[in-house]
Amino acid sequence: MFCGVFVCEGINLGIIHSKQIYMNHTEAIKEIIEVIPEMQQEFNESYKTTSPYMVINAFTKQIKKLIKNHDQKMLKKCIQKMNKLYNRGDHKLKGAIENIFVYSIDSFTFCSEPAYKKMIFDKMSVSLQNNYLHQVYKSGI
Repeated sequence: MFCGVFVCEGINLGIIHSKQIYMNHTEAIKEIIEVIPEMQQEFNESYKTTSPYMVINAFTKQIKKLIKNHDQKMLKKCIQKMNKLYNRGDHKLKGAIENIFVYSIDSFTFCSEPAYKKMIFDKMSVSLQNNYLHQVYKSGI
């Protein structure tokens, strides 16, 4: 089994483990911009691109706005993108998603209609849903 960082012509392609390439936060920025092109301007502020936590925090704030504005079409695309980032992300990106997005989702949906909240959670991948449930039950709520 090979584990390490794969570099091709000076370009970091992410971490390889068991023939799988894991996405880092720099690659996540490109993925996020695909679904929300307006975030390019926000990511031009270099401090927002220095860590997975800053990247996921910016994306989570956009998702919060979509929930507040009831923009279901874009919200579904963003949750699908978050699922992809979580499923393909390296351990740092996954940690950022767990500690920022998953941790915050309850507060974002607190005042939402039950059907709207259900739609949001139904769009989350099983792994994100399980992480959410683990956080809720771990906290004793």
